[in-house]
Amino acid sequence: MRRSTRRTLVLVGGLIALTCWAMAHSDNGGRPPAGTEPAPAAPRPAQAGVVSLAAHLVQEKIHVGGDGTVTVALTLGAAEMARKDGESRRPLDMVVVLDRSGSMAEAGKITHATEAILGLLSRLTEVDRFALVSYSDQVQRHGGLLPMTAANRAMMEEMVRSIRPDGSTNLGAGLQEGIQLLTHADRGGRISRVILISDGLANRGVTDPSALGSMASAATDRGFAVSTIGVGLDFNELLMTTIADKGSGNYHFMESAAAFAQVFEAELRSSRTVVASAVEVHVPLAPGIALVHAAGYPIEVRDGAAVFRPGDLLAGQSRKLFLTLRVPTSDEKIWDIGAPSVHYRAGDQPCSASLPAPLRVACVRDASDALASINKAEWEQKVIREDFSRLREDVAAAVKGGRRDEAMRRIDAYAATQQAVNAAVGSEVVSGNLEKDLGALRRTVEDSFAGPPAEAARKQKVNSKSLQYEGYQQRRSRK
Repeated sequence: MRRSTRRTLVLVGGLIALTCWAMAHSDNGGRPPAGTEPAPAAPRPAQAGVVSLAAHLVQEKIHVGGDGTVTVALTLGAAEMARKDGESRRPLDMVVVLDRSGSMAEAGKITHATEAILGLLSRLTEVDRFALVSYSDQVQRHGGLLPMTAANRAMMEEMVRSIRPDGSTNLGAGLQEGIQLLTHADRGGRISRVILISDGLANRGVTDPSALGSMASAATDRGFAVSTIGVGLDFNELLMTTIADKGSGNYHFMESAAAFAQVFEAELRSSRTVVASAVEVHVPLAPGIALVHAAGYPIEVRDGAAVFRPGDLLAGQSRKLFLTLRVPTSDEKIWDIGAPSVHYRAGDQPCSASLPAPLRVACVRDASDALASINKAEWEQKVIREDFSRLREDVAAAVKGGRRDEAMRRIDAYAATQQAVNAAVGSEVVSGNLEKDLGALRRTVEDSFAGPPAEAARKQKVNSKSLQYEGYQQRRSRK
């Protein structure tokens, strides 16, 4: 949805409830007879309450015997929120879960972290509530979830300054404690967020990324988000991204702990402008069709639909996500891709919006006919933001594992695939990506393995985390 045409809406409980109910119960349309022409690539967007949804195919046709890959460009838009005169913003609940293991004493990490927390406290008002949990071998709750009055702020500041690093990393226990604080609180429509900080590997208690991700998912089910901050070069980025994705929050990577204040400011700013929380996208799946990528977000199949959670939507925000589906290609056929829908909460009100009709893709005999159906502008964005970002994540994993040849093979395969398609599309943007961006990626891989062993090992840590973070952010439309 274009910003210039975005409707300005005010959250008035009764009005939103009525609007959401009406839109959620609109007719989604049925499947046209097989053999008819595909529907237009860009059906009209749907909107209910404060969120709009639009989707269209990047390529309307695939060919018989091909890989069946179909990409949908999905755009989620949130309305600008106009505030009535004298109306105050929604209050905020924020819980910081701080790693105080022994490694946080290195490079001033604990000092930078506590200073940034003190700065965060100074930005909160009496209507906001704050809690601090710290963890090493054991978990410590530094007070409860308290409104930031002058007295409570002074007490919390004293607790923050008293924290000393020591011991191992029981990350799971710290995360669970932070989630429980908000789970058992009377939040009453407040915007709520847990921010988990770690500089190392979870090596005590629950350590499995899937189990820790499930903890974060439980937070989303209860209407609040979990964001993560990875500090330095020794934390597990897979774990931290899993928790952030499952918790519908943000993932931040900081090589230097000096950036703590900036990250807290970003989290505070985004929390204050949330207009749609607990956002879920549902894509109905016909037999034989699968959703294989959802902009990097974890996918679950529920009641015949693929479901993923792209996180909160902020006032005035528009996010385009590229979804990759796989469709059978054994015969010439018209396939329906079920109409996507979005479900979310605006304040305390559940809302949803669904496209009025499914998307339709034709499987044809002629491969050149399929290539000719590519939407050039959308394909360019898909290559840069989805394909290249996914490549960076794959290369990052190979570099982290010390597998230089695998990283180069992935780069070569990407180049061959995109060049073959671009020979038909003729995109200067993609040509530039293949020449400039891919060249820079090759040089990064080469540099990661150059020099004495200790130096090369450090560069592999730095470059793998940086590449993974860039790809992660870009795919999720957060850059």
